[in-house]
Amino acid sequence: MFAISQPDEDEVTMGKQVLYISGKLFPVNSGDAIYSLGILERIASPDSTFDVLSYEYMETDVETEEYLYYSKLFRQMRLVPYQPTKWENYKKVLFYGDSTQKYLPRMMEEADRLLSETQYDVIILDHLRMFFLYETIQKHIDRKRTKLVLIQHNIEHMNAREEIRYQSRAKDKWKLRLLNRGIKRLEHQAIQAVDDIWVISEEDKKLISAMGKAADHIHVIPPYYNYPTIKEREHVEHPSYNLLLLGSMEWYPNVLGALWFIENVFQELVKQDDRYRLFVVGRDPSPLIQKYHSEQIIVTGAVKSVDEYIRSCDFLIVPNTLGGGAKIKILEGIMKGIPVLATKESTVGYSEDIFDEDFCVNHPQTFVQKIIQLNKDAAKKISFVNKARSIISDNQKLRGILGQ
Repeated sequence: MFAISQPDEDEVTMGKQVLYISGKLFPVNSGDAIYSLGILERIASPDSTFDVLSYEYMETDVETEEYLYYSKLFRQMRLVPYQPTKWENYKKVLFYGDSTQKYLPRMMEEADRLLSETQYDVIILDHLRMFFLYETIQKHIDRKRTKLVLIQHNIEHMNAREEIRYQSRAKDKWKLRLLNRGIKRLEHQAIQAVDDIWVISEEDKKLISAMGKAADHIHVIPPYYNYPTIKEREHVEHPSYNLLLLGSMEWYPNVLGALWFIENVFQELVKQDDRYRLFVVGRDPSPLIQKYHSEQIIVTGAVKSVDEYIRSCDFLIVPNTLGGGAKIKILEGIMKGIPVLATKESTVGYSEDIFDEDFCVNHPQTFVQKIIQLNKDAAKKISFVNKARSIISDNQKLRGILGQ
């Protein structure tokens, strides 16, 4: 499944000691994990030493092909079980005003041990949620010698603000405000405290720059992950009249996107062609989505693998209009071989050369027309997948990122 790609000579800086700290790498079942592992694969080099520190979850399986493949890229990978107590969850809100912090004293102790053992040239904090380790790191490093990098998957305080607006009940709005009362301050602090910021899109780079970070210290790392193609050409050529919505179906951008598509696009589509079915695949589907479950709208909940749905569906639909960063499901869909129809907002972080007017659609009636028309045009669907895969595959090159 995975093949080790050797970097060009100028892609990494020779002989660096690197510590990469992440909140989640395994299992590979979320956009965060996919983006993080895609970065790690691109920057890991035989000429540099990589230590990885991350959390272990109940569903983490160290015998999977993905785990075994990635673990061979590093000198060591230490996993800390993530089992916070109620008191520890309370403390992270009390100390940081940010409910997303993965605060755990045992993680601080493990980081302390690693930093005592090795003098690192580069330390990478993967996601704002790991910034609680900043003071632990500061105790051990010489900032003139060690570069500190923060990977921003999104602009977190803006996502938190959006989520508050999404809540319909006043008490839920107040709860989220309380849990995340300090997230904007913390994010500003983190951005100024580190040397470099890595972001997922040019749009996020502009937002970070507006928060006061010099543009030459913000680097865009577009999404990439070494997915194999699983949808063969014949599956693309012959319509099944199945459509796919994919993602965590409790997350507000996915909930709102799914509802918009069901109510404004799919219901009109089946009036014109009742052969179509919609599969809504993802964990913890909101009751707002579940109420549409029927013979034509199948709400699956969590599944072990999405591959069977990618093989059996004609299009991956990405109808989001909210949520920052880049939609990793687009990366997964394209690399696995399914054509993607997406709203303009969902294509942020991807080359404009991928999504032309046929595959980037916002108006409901146009969405209906494109689904019907494209499903009659196998050549156009195949051309989209081939071109998009080629463009995304070029993202695997990260030239000199550790030395910048």
